[in-house]
Amino acid sequence: MRNVFFSSLRNSLITLVCLAVLPALGVILHSSLENRERSIHEAQAEALRVAQILAREQQLITMRAEQLLTLLAQMPQVRGMDGPGTSAILRRLKTRSSVFINIIAADANGRVFASATPLERQMDRPLSIKGGRHLVDAMESGEFTVGEYDLGLRGGAREPLIHFAYPIAGADGQVIGVLSTALRPDRYEQVFSVASLPQGSVLSIADHNGTRLYRYPPSEGTSPAGRKLVMELWDLVSGSAPSGSATVTQADGVRRIVAYAQLRLRPEERPYLYISVGIPEKQALAGAISTLRRDLLLLAASALLAILVAWGVGGIVIGKPVERLTAVARRLGGGDLDARSGGPEEFGELSLLAQTLDNMADALSEDITAREAAELELRKSEALLRMILDSLPVGVWMSDPGGRVLYANQASRSIWGAGSDGLPDLGAGFMAWRHATEEPLPFKDFVLARAIAGEAQPTQLLEVEGPGAHGRVIVHCAAIPIRGEEGGLRAVIVVLEDITERIQREQARESIEHMMRHDLRSPLIGFVSLPQLLLAQPNLTDEQRGWITRLQVSAQSMLRIIDAYLKLSRIERGSLALTTEQTDLVQLSQDVRASLEPLPLCSGRHVFITLNGSPHLPGQTFPVDCEPTLIATMLSNLLKNALEAAPEGGIVGMDFADLGEAACLTVSNPGEVPRPIRQRFFEKYVTSGKPAGTGMGTYSAKRIAEFHGGSISLDTSKPGQTSISVVLPKTHARTRA
Repeated sequence: MRNVFFSSLRNSLITLVCLAVLPALGVILHSSLENRERSIHEAQAEALRVAQILAREQQLITMRAEQLLTLLAQMPQVRGMDGPGTSAILRRLKTRSSVFINIIAADANGRVFASATPLERQMDRPLSIKGGRHLVDAMESGEFTVGEYDLGLRGGAREPLIHFAYPIAGADGQVIGVLSTALRPDRYEQVFSVASLPQGSVLSIADHNGTRLYRYPPSEGTSPAGRKLVMELWDLVSGSAPSGSATVTQADGVRRIVAYAQLRLRPEERPYLYISVGIPEKQALAGAISTLRRDLLLLAASALLAILVAWGVGGIVIGKPVERLTAVARRLGGGDLDARSGGPEEFGELSLLAQTLDNMADALSEDITAREAAELELRKSEALLRMILDSLPVGVWMSDPGGRVLYANQASRSIWGAGSDGLPDLGAGFMAWRHATEEPLPFKDFVLARAIAGEAQPTQLLEVEGPGAHGRVIVHCAAIPIRGEEGGLRAVIVVLEDITERIQREQARESIEHMMRHDLRSPLIGFVSLPQLLLAQPNLTDEQRGWITRLQVSAQSMLRIIDAYLKLSRIERGSLALTTEQTDLVQLSQDVRASLEPLPLCSGRHVFITLNGSPHLPGQTFPVDCEPTLIATMLSNLLKNALEAAPEGGIVGMDFADLGEAACLTVSNPGEVPRPIRQRFFEKYVTSGKPAGTGMGTYSAKRIAEFHGGSISLDTSKPGQTSISVVLPKTHARTRA
């Protein structure tokens, strides 16, 4: 869809002018909002000021009423219920105070016995004021009270009044009557009128129940006296705050900014009167709205003038030169690389644009040449990558998300039996078996299908046979999914390693182990038992017995080495279960040391055994659950390495430390392990400085320690000293796979 606002240069200029006006419009609207808030705050403050003035006036009147009634209640004529005498006093007080419309006195039954103003009697019966809430509260509480909405006594003014009452106490302190006076709320009309509030402002006075006592100006149609305040206004004025303001919609439908004040006789009591002053929101905001209209009119005039200037001047100064440059750009886009913009323009920016366009045409020609060269290099890189992949001994192919093979190197084609130019056929020609069970493998379980299905990096050991292969090939397969930036599958790389020869070597090693187990170990067992029979002969000399003992130790050591080799091979394959028995490591170490004594490496070197850092005493043991043959081999390898590394006269230390649930064996010797092999010290075939070394001693020690659930570590922190520590669990379940 075409963008009308930027369809031409003139339209773009006009759009930019309009956009430039937006900040000013934002400032005007922000200023208008501030003016509106300021007007609302000023109206709230003015309404609250008037409401508080009226509230203070009413509080003074209430205090005067309380003082007046309290004083009258103490006079003898009133306490003696002397009607004429009390009426005379009330008339004098009423004459001096024009605030209250009348003052009356009544007994405990509500019968009026005195009044400042004559009251009209009905059927020659005395008037009664019984039933007024303020009278009941005064007689029950014995305190000054203010009444609720009431039209006054018959025979008096029948209009809403603010009533006050105070009890009359007899000589014994019991309530014998009540004094009452009343105030017309319309007296506040004059105060409200001189407040100079905007037209439409109203004054409302309500009792403690929310019943309207007075409204000015009056509105009998929507807000008559005696009706409850609208709920929105009542919720505002009856809140917890003694005064406040808000904008509410009143009963006449006009939305006003209302401020209120609550009047209480005592701080802990609920308000007895609510005075509220409302200013029409429309009147309060009239000034802010007028200012907004004026500012918007000025802004619109300025924007219109700017648009006219942009329309006329923009087309002459900018439009025509840009159209000429656009034509040159179209020619360049069409393939005419000889197109140029011509002479310089009058204005600097357009001249720079024309020069840039000409430079772009020159660069475009050069870029096409460079791109062709880059494409040539890319083709060379792809050819080199294919050559590298084809030279790998590992098969690699790439498939799309649908499983179709896109590329396969020479090794994978050879494994699968495809031709030199063909790709592996994963359709009808797919034949694979699980190596462990020789169970046929369906394509849906192949690593490629599993990777497409969402598995991270599946691997398998399979026997495969392609359509053109000569027999089965054992392969280790892995699939690597390649995902895009959005996480979707883009391709799958399948790697196949032909491990047929490795499996055959392992089978050959198993044959050798079988031969060692049956053809070498069995005769050696008989050879081990022969020295025991010779030692039983009584006619041997001590020297002969010594040589026979050495022969027995050597034969047992050879048998132990063969057993350890066979077990270590099974550990590497993961087929050996750990069978432990409680073994004294101290005694085992002494036996290993004795088996090494005939070797030249023990000459001039000493082995010192300690338990928890203290010298070993006769009879002390260090029992641990372990496989004794493997642990003896581990101790022999570590001790032999330590003796070989120690100088003549050196001392090799063997310390057994109790770590609670684990045991720590530390073999230490003078001399340092060469730095280049420290990081690889426990790896297979790692050795240094020993012509006959195989690099299997520390490797086998590590495998034996880990097989027991322990660990081994090298410590070269002390200069001139090497320590190897083996941590083993002290107890095991008797058999662990």
